[in-house]
Amino acid sequence: MSLQSQVSGRLAQLRAVGQLLVAPRPWPGRSAGGPRPRGSACSPPVALSAHSLCAWPSAGVGAWGAAGRGAWVRTWAPLAMAAKVDLSTSTDWKEAKSFLKGLSDKQREEHYFCRDFIKLKKIPTWKETAKGVTVKVEDPKYKKDKQLNEKISLFRGDITKLEVDAIVNAANNSLLGGGGVDGCIHRAAGPLLTDECRTLQNCETGKAKITCGYRLPAKYVIHTVGPIAVGQPSTSQAAELRSCYLSSLDLLLEHRLRSVAFPCISTGVFGYPNEAAAEVVLTALREWLEQHKDKVDRLIVCVFLEKDEDIYRERLPHYFPVDPPGPVGPHSQL
Repeated sequence: MSLQSQVSGRLAQLRAVGQLLVAPRPWPGRSAGGPRPRGSACSPPVALSAHSLCAWPSAGVGAWGAAGRGAWVRTWAPLAMAAKVDLSTSTDWKEAKSFLKGLSDKQREEHYFCRDFIKLKKIPTWKETAKGVTVKVEDPKYKKDKQLNEKISLFRGDITKLEVDAIVNAANNSLLGGGGVDGCIHRAAGPLLTDECRTLQNCETGKAKITCGYRLPAKYVIHTVGPIAVGQPSTSQAAELRSCYLSSLDLLLEHRLRSVAFPCISTGVFGYPNEAAAEVVLTALREWLEQHKDKVDRLIVCVFLEKDEDIYRERLPHYFPVDPPGPVGPHSQL
């Protein structure tokens, strides 16, 4: 059997099972440029048997390059390419995770659970938000740093709709979902998130673990377990809460991610007082940013309740001081 016949037969088999992504062009003969040159942009072919199609060593389905006297040399992608994965029906988290890693940011949008997702550039920085803050802080805890003020944001809304590198989940020790933001994240990401979390074998309080984001606009979910506080938090509970944020930021650096959104950890059913938690959070984020500001684009404090937004708007100027509002000019006095 000739080489052309072997190839044509094998291509027909692959098309029948849906493995070939594009229809092949006819194998060129002598009339299309003479004998196939031994050396080309594809490099020499490997041996061909009756049961295996000779794939050129370099990939590139559908790419035709000019070589020799005719522009007919074709390069081939690996024929066993992964098929498109439907995240709403897939039951294999490893396959889905691998599939998503191969997509561009634009291609990932097709798989988001929502269409009204929020891009990072639409979330104002603290430098921008602070222009509307009228609170004047006489003695801030830290010095003013304009660069840091561009690295942090306060956002009130649904954390599951943020298109950032990672969102943080206020999880329980099992990592298998629960109430509040934990349940919201698991429902939005889909059951594959729970399947991957099951392989992580729990998480200690104050620690953090990372998974794929699946159907979320965020690429990753960082799961951390906050302390349960009854009444006034102890020193050890404050340390555990601080560790939740720092452990999550360690994973951010480890995976070379540049944007992350934090919910209010431990302040819901875990009972940590909202005001006390904000002090711990802002101290941790300020001190971490002072050391790593060049390694991230944005840290977002994402709140859901109005009272939490009010707390952070009041406390942020103490940790991230801004220029006081200037005097009102005569042209504005109407």
